[in-house]
Amino acid sequence: MLEIRTLYDGSGVPPSHCLTKILRETYNGDLFFSESSKRPLIFGNFVQTLDGIVSLKIPGKSGGVEISGRNEADAFIMGLLRAYADAVMFGEDTFRNAPGHVWTAGCVYPPFEKEFHAFRRHVGKGSLHPLNVVVSGRGHVDLDEPLFRNKEIHSLVLTTEQGAARLHQKYGATLPATAHVLPGDTALDPSDMVALLQAEYGVTLLLHEGGPTLFSFFLRQSLLDELFLTMAPQIVGRSRMGERPAFSGSLGLPPEQAIWGTLLSVKWIKSGHLFLRYRV
Repeated sequence: MLEIRTLYDGSGVPPSHCLTKILRETYNGDLFFSESSKRPLIFGNFVQTLDGIVSLKIPGKSGGVEISGRNEADAFIMGLLRAYADAVMFGEDTFRNAPGHVWTAGCVYPPFEKEFHAFRRHVGKGSLHPLNVVVSGRGHVDLDEPLFRNKEIHSLVLTTEQGAARLHQKYGATLPATAHVLPGDTALDPSDMVALLQAEYGVTLLLHEGGPTLFSFFLRQSLLDELFLTMAPQIVGRSRMGERPAFSGSLGLPPEQAIWGTLLSVKWIKSGHLFLRYRV
């Protein structure tokens, strides 16, 4: 057992037990979301250091595992959120920094793969895995990655005309049929992406896993409903050049426009990691 302990839970009373018994026991509580009919409910998930860093920006060591210290409870919660989601969204840099990875619950936490599958069946998901959505305005996506060869995982590339032209030039007819071209130069409008996912793919729960640049676009448009944030008990610094990012990327809001959150839960494990959940 992971020995996750709940210090505070203000998320309310679920309409019924949402998680399966083993997931509820491991998470030390239930987990549910209040879906909206107007657009998908969007929840982000990040792990950060005590000084707010989400990536070390070191080649080969830029992912979340270096920040979490390969913490097992953090991986379990990430898997649980992926199991809940209809789709997982991530940017091209996040994709490039995780070669061989696929954005499924079982990939990030293999010990519970069968239980995650059982949970998705339990809540009526149409597939065993969430839709994997790669956002690449510039078309810098390696279509030879395992994600695009895995027939069990539905994937989607969101790009611009410029990005699609680059992909066509490199891959020709192998460009995925699920690639969608949306308006924009090199950056895509979050509202367009969300509307497409809802209308054409039936997405009602969208998990956003960054990176910071893409996530900041969603924050600017107030397209975030909840945030799951793991606090890892380490300090790494922003480096001399200040290039190590927070999850909010380059966002710089004045005080009167600050985004405030309501604390929904606090969980803890003996390693000192805190698992926070906010309604934004």
